[in-house]
Amino acid sequence: MALIANLIREIPALAKYEAELSALERDCARLKTENEELKMELGHYIEQWETLDGDAVKTLQHLAQDEFESAHAIARTHNMNFQITEMYLQFLVKHVYVAAPATGERPSYALTSKGRRYLLARGLL
Repeated sequence: MALIANLIREIPALAKYEAELSALERDCARLKTENEELKMELGHYIEQWETLDGDAVKTLQHLAQDEFESAHAIARTHNMNFQITEMYLQFLVKHVYVAAPATGERPSYALTSKGRRYLLARGLL
């Protein structure tokens, strides 16, 4: 938009559009701010509406106590079904309740701040 504003200032016949351009720039800035506010508000409501079932919550609670290298380790340590544990870990990673193991480091699943907030908000931690 700055390029267009400079061109308008340089060409006298286009000066009549300068006020309109300024108004459009203000509207654009206002809409960007409003958009960010709405995204934050939506994120807050989505987080309130999200609910997890028993095994997903158990998995979060286990990760709140310790980090685990794999779904096998969680299932074995807490006497859970491996396939169910693996399915819930994938879901929890996808929805950012759990951080997936990083490559190159000691791989481990860990609770994210969103997962911790979920447990705290429900009195489970």
